[in-house]
Amino acid sequence: MVSLNAERVLDDLWQMYGGYVQENLNFNIKLNNTKLIEEFFFIVLGGFGISYELNISALRVLKHKKLLNSNLFINKEDLIITSELLKNEFNTKQFEPRTKSSELRKYRFIDTKSITVAEAGYWLWSECQWNIDKKLQTEGNKAREWLCNCPGVGLKSASWLLRNIGYCENYAVLDVHILRFISKMGIEVPKNLSEKSYLYVEDTLRNLCDNIGVTLGKMDYLLWTLGRCGYLEHVRCE
Repeated sequence: MVSLNAERVLDDLWQMYGGYVQENLNFNIKLNNTKLIEEFFFIVLGGFGISYELNISALRVLKHKKLLNSNLFINKEDLIITSELLKNEFNTKQFEPRTKSSELRKYRFIDTKSITVAEAGYWLWSECQWNIDKKLQTEGNKAREWLCNCPGVGLKSASWLLRNIGYCENYAVLDVHILRFISKMGIEVPKNLSEKSYLYVEDTLRNLCDNIGVTLGKMDYLLWTLGRCGYLEHVRCE
C-alpha cells in the first residue's frame, strides 16, 4: 500500500513538473576535463549544512584566486600549506548569499573543510593526475565506488558528481529534503544513513521510478528542486 501511494505521489509530481527537468537536466553533455575538475571540487566543497548558493560561491572565489590549480595539490608534504591558504579564504567574509544585514559571509566548517579539500585534491592527483575523464572511462560502472575512496566523498557526493556531469542518471542524491519527503510518503528511512541503508532507500526509489517510466536521476533532481524551494513540505502524501 505504501509503495502504491508513493508511486502515485511521484507520478503526479512528474506529470506536473517533469517538463522542467527535461529542459534543465541534460545527461548527454560532454564536459572537458577542466569543467570536470570544477564539478569535483564543487561536490567536495558542498555537503551537509552547506547551501547550494554558498557552495557555488566558494567555487567561484577559489577559481578566481587560482586556489584550485593542480600545483597546490601535487605534493603531500605541501598540503598543510594548501589547507592553510584555503582556511584563510574560508575565514574571510566574501561568500554569498549575503546575511540579513547584507554582509558577505564566511564559509562553514572552516577548519575541517580546508583540510578535506586539500586532501581530496591530492587524492585526485595521486589517482589520475586530475585526468578525471579518462579515469571515469576506465572505471565504468565502478566509478561511484572509486569516488567514494576520496576524502570527504560518500555515496551522496559521488552520485551528485556523476549526475551533474551527465555520467549516470541511475543514482540518487539523497539530501535531507528528499529523505524527509520519502519518509513522508511512508518509506522507512533510518536516522543514521549507512552505506547499506543508503543503497536500500535508493533502490526503493529506483523501483518506484521504473514503475512510472522515469529515470531515478531525473526524479531525484525534481525532488531536490522542489525541496529547495519548500514545495515538498506542502505535498499531500495520504
